Amino acid sequence: MFRKKTAAPKTPAAPSYAPAPNPAPAKGRKTLIFHIGDHKTGSTSIQLAFAKGRVSLKDRSLFYPAKLASNVLGDQCMAYHAAQTDEERARAAQPLERLAARVAASDADFVLISAEAIETVPAAVFRDITDRFFADSADEIRIIGYVRPHAARITSSFAERTKVGVPRALKSDLDQFAANKQTGGEFIYLPRFTAWREAYGDAFTLRPMVRDALYRKSVVDDFIHYAFGGLEFEITGTDAANESLCVEDLMRLKVLQRHLSAPRDLRLKVGWEIARIIGQMPPPPQSTKIALHKTLARAIQKTYMADARAMDDTFFDGAPLMQQELQAAVDKALKKPQSARPADYLPPSEMRSLDLMSRMIGGLLENDEVNWPAFLHGKRLRDVEGEPAEKGPNKGRKQGRKKNKRQEGRG
Repeated sequence: MFRKKTAAPKTPAAPSYAPAPNPAPAKGRKTLIFHIGDHKTGSTSIQLAFAKGRVSLKDRSLFYPAKLASNVLGDQCMAYHAAQTDEERARAAQPLERLAARVAASDADFVLISAEAIETVPAAVFRDITDRFFADSADEIRIIGYVRPHAARITSSFAERTKVGVPRALKSDLDQFAANKQTGGEFIYLPRFTAWREAYGDAFTLRPMVRDALYRKSVVDDFIHYAFGGLEFEITGTDAANESLCVEDLMRLKVLQRHLSAPRDLRLKVGWEIARIIGQMPPPPQSTKIALHKTLARAIQKTYMADARAMDDTFFDGAPLMQQELQAAVDKALKKPQSARPADYLPPSEMRSLDLMSRMIGGLLENDEVNWPAFLHGKRLRDVEGEPAEKGPNKGRKQGRKKNKRQEGRG
């Protein structure tokens, strides 16, 4: 007698979770919306859509003041909060006052400021900033954020920090990175998002970065739907923004970053520029997706399940979105850990070529007569604006060294 084979149990599909957005404000009322991240939740795709003017709202006007993102706002908030003297406070207030003046001067129905760097700003600090500087610039202020499930956030953050050359990430593997995050409690979400709800009440919206729970299964569509109160909208054009790098390309970047004797901001800009170029190239012949292995996935599930359950109960009406994503990570995990050694993915000839070119690039970046962070960031902005990105490095010379600090996220 033959027994019919049965498939291994699969993780249940994400439960239906489609709450109605907060109603759109009455026409004629100006609304200021702050998009606060988190990192690794599609922020770049959202920012590109608005920076390129591809989003239009039915019967409402929109002002997006940034060329791409307003991530410097995170540092500006913390600088004002940390100021000790009247002089320091007055100096720290200047960029915040300039931004608030731009918001106030706009006659648009909606003003959107997107800055995933606000993830690191305590909610109470940001509430103080909005009360002091922005309360009179609009009739209403709304806050919207996204949260990525724990396992996916750990893998994506490890990849991001490798890409931008964070020294600890360059020296560690995914297991070590996850252990460090567990020790620091960085990805225990409930206290942080509860603080945002306490600070802003119903004006705060938190959305899950779970594809099946997103409006039209798109983070850009979901953002517009929930940020603007369900108004009808149109998006023109498409962007494959900030696509995740495969392990092979991450290893190539790892070789380069290990050769750089450069400050954090320059490492970040180099990583983003290489990723931008990779995104314009055909995919590599061999492409491996970064992934957890079973033992690590189970450890992450055990560590974060209580937080996932609390997040589901508190923010997602009890729908087990975050919990099921933890189980899905276990189900999809590899049997063995992935190597974090470039030589395990790249042939010796390529390793030699990468070593040669990385030494060459590292030497060029030692020329401090060129403001390399401003130059590389400018290339990205020109790419957003549709202008030729290939301009000489002197275009960035001695300009914007402070202005361009932390223009991108940290992962």
